[in-house]
Amino acid sequence: MKTHALARSSRGFSGAFFAIAAAAGFFSISSSLLADVTSSAATSFSGVYKVAASTDPMFPTSEAREYFLDFGKGIQVGKVSGNVAVSMRQNPHVQVRIMAWQYFPKEGTLVIGNPYSEGSRNAVVRAMWKMTGSEKGVIFQRLDYQMVLHRADASDY
Repeated sequence: MKTHALARSSRGFSGAFFAIAAAAGFFSISSSLLADVTSSAATSFSGVYKVAASTDPMFPTSEAREYFLDFGKGIQVGKVSGNVAVSMRQNPHVQVRIMAWQYFPKEGTLVIGNPYSEGSRNAVVRAMWKMTGSEKGVIFQRLDYQMVLHRADASDY
């Protein structure tokens, strides 16, 4: 096995300079991405939300049926996808389903779907919403449907 010594360029800047410059560029892009995410979805988008009102048939709320969505750590710098636990409570029964979500910052849309389909490793989209921030949480809109999510309080569940 032959080994070769690395040749260093005596001309111009070193590779370390370019690595530092690239890292600085990455962090500035990441911080602008976070600014886009947080401006379009209140101050942050993470944790547990209660569906306060919905005309969306995917989450048909009523006095006897409540929905909670737990996004965990949610949208962060460099992380715009993950799992969401969708809980449907119809006292005394609770059903929980783990789904996948992905946020597209340029469009301000959030997609939720099944994490996989039978015979495939790809996620299957169930719905795509336009996200806008509100004082108490987030508003999801798709087609003629709207869903209002408020941050869940411990007393809600």
